[in-house]
Amino acid sequence: MARQVARDLAGHEGLLFKKIDSRLKGHIAAELTELAPPGAPLVVNPAIPRLGRCCLGGAVTGAGVDTPIPVAPRLGRALTVPDTRMPEDLAKQLPPQLDGAVLVGAAGLAETLAERLWPEPLPNAPLPLAHPALLAIGSRDPVTLAQVEALRDIPVRAAPNGAYSLDPTDAAHPLLLIRMTPGAEVISGAEAGAAFARTIAAAQARLKPATLFACGGESAAALLAELDVGQLDVLGEALPGVPVARCASGEGFTLVTKSGGFGAPDCLVKLVKFLASD
Repeated sequence: MARQVARDLAGHEGLLFKKIDSRLKGHIAAELTELAPPGAPLVVNPAIPRLGRCCLGGAVTGAGVDTPIPVAPRLGRALTVPDTRMPEDLAKQLPPQLDGAVLVGAAGLAETLAERLWPEPLPNAPLPLAHPALLAIGSRDPVTLAQVEALRDIPVRAAPNGAYSLDPTDAAHPLLLIRMTPGAEVISGAEAGAAFARTIAAAQARLKPATLFACGGESAAALLAELDVGQLDVLGEALPGVPVARCASGEGFTLVTKSGGFGAPDCLVKLVKFLASD
């Protein structure tokens, strides 16, 4: 896929930003080989300082990172990542002239680039979060588990190994949370993720929620593929690191997503209050 993207981009003018996971998941080195040949100037920084995820000593550290993750080995390049504790540190890393450089980073570097390109952004419009809402928790990250445990008075349905069949009473709830849990049988994460995507897609078709919340990046990606959603129009953020988008294809609905490893313990509590204020 990265090779095809590189072919599609060949000959086009503009900046190239390679979005990566801030904990360096995925096949970053292989993708970067296709998009930026050896010797191409790189601006690399996966830090997201405003969410507490930093780079120190060439490694990702901070919120949601138990053990520092070295950056250079994951990218397959000999490179230096400056210490990054504050958003201002990211701004200092951007070169005066952006032409010719390949930017490689997560949301922090993307936001810094946007602020450089559009120093006076338009004010955000009110975000359309409405009932009924379906909350799909596919992440098993301890950060997310603590956020779910903090919720009160929300019906929670367990989906062992990703599987759950709706109860006839589920449609009566303005807010419903379905969370993936370990099952009796040991299966791969990919199998459980695919099953959970099918479960949530079926619930989406039956309940037709106005707002769908998907927690866990891999879960959200699998769900969008299952729903055949090819385009999202990003509207803003419900909370820091919690983007809101409108699905442009199909019947259309509002999608809220959150990484499994981000957010304060009361993140989901605040989101539910946001929905309840509708």
